[in-house]
Amino acid sequence: MQQKILLASMVGIIWLVVFLTGKVMESYSSVILLLVFMLLYTWLITLAMVHQKRMETRRPKKPVNEDYLPKVSVVISAHNEEVVIEETVYHLMKLDYPNYELLIMDDRSQDRTPEILTRLGETLGAPYRYHLRPADAIPGKPAVLNEALTITDGDVICVFDADAYVEPDFLRKIVPFLADENVGAVQARKVIANANENWLTKCQNYEYSLDSHFQYGRDSVRGAVELRGNGQLVKREALTEVHGWNNNTLTDDLDLSTRLHIEGWDIRFAHKVPVFEEGITVFGSLLKQRRRWTEGTLFRYLEYAGPLLKSRKTSLRTTLDMIAYFLEFLLPLWLVLDFVQLGWGWITTGDASSTRIISSFLVVPVFCISMSVALVVAIIRFNRPKVMEAIGWGIITGLYMTILWFPLVFGIMVKVLFQKKRRTRWDKTEHTGSAHRQSKNLTPQA
Repeated sequence: MQQKILLASMVGIIWLVVFLTGKVMESYSSVILLLVFMLLYTWLITLAMVHQKRMETRRPKKPVNEDYLPKVSVVISAHNEEVVIEETVYHLMKLDYPNYELLIMDDRSQDRTPEILTRLGETLGAPYRYHLRPADAIPGKPAVLNEALTITDGDVICVFDADAYVEPDFLRKIVPFLADENVGAVQARKVIANANENWLTKCQNYEYSLDSHFQYGRDSVRGAVELRGNGQLVKREALTEVHGWNNNTLTDDLDLSTRLHIEGWDIRFAHKVPVFEEGITVFGSLLKQRRRWTEGTLFRYLEYAGPLLKSRKTSLRTTLDMIAYFLEFLLPLWLVLDFVQLGWGWITTGDASSTRIISSFLVVPVFCISMSVALVVAIIRFNRPKVMEAIGWGIITGLYMTILWFPLVFGIMVKVLFQKKRRTRWDKTEHTGSAHRQSKNLTPQA
């Protein structure tokens, strides 16, 4: 109920802003103000990333602390993962790190996953372990990870999805990010393994590239870098301070990220350390996943807005960075309210500025073009295709993101306002094993 009241208050404030700015900016849409702010902040982040890259080339790199070798508990939550889990186990058994354990948590699977894990337990030795959760256990990945905390002793918890694929030196490359006592977690760069399967998986891969671009920029200014679930490492000390994962969230990774920032922990982004996962090949399944992500993200912002603003441990740049990213959720709502006011003014007065109508309708195309430009930069940075290929797929992915983003965010906001009971169950993404089938052809870019 508290989240509904806060969201309803935001709707009222935006409506008031739209009304007042409409009086001042009679010839232009008030959404332009928000769009300009978003674009300026995006380019500020990009410039910070470019500056950091230049400084890295001019100054000698800091030597890696080779003595920092904490025990790492690699944990996977597996629910009906018979297709991929065995291959994943064999891959992770090849990790080149002197002090780690591999724990597969079976989350009440109804397929052959328990049988496979048991068979592997009879043939594989350390560091492999498995745990079969009872049928009456609390469902969901957050509950699984919280239970894993009680049966592991690693100083660092490394979380992978059941379809994950990484190079053997993954831990050696990413663990040093945690050597700083102020850093509580680090996220690897996510890459779609089966990107070439169809246009949808390619768009997802380039969307991940854009996310990596922004995450790298946020890391450059020590902003509110976020965990992405697959390929995340979190210090046990930090997890203890925030009381582990939240069982009542749709996006456990984003929820944990925010609570870590509130407690003053830094999160780093390892842009040169990839973790590969399987992309979704069917649009309907992708839509279910994105609805969950969007709803969980919105609730995360609404739930922790107060604690974030009150926190004395969170740095000012982290708070401002998180606020800036929250504003992107207001763009679709603001645009709809702007059209409502425009229509109401036309109905009541019979007059509407043609310039303002045009400026309102241009918001979406300008947003799409801006995303496409950023995508081209990100695609070239992380995928290194030919320039014309990058431009073409930047435009296609920009259209895909825009078409998906605006109705999805607005629809979720309406749902949150009027739903009777908050949804905490999330739909499982089905895996087909594409990540492992493509593993031999994967060539990660720095």
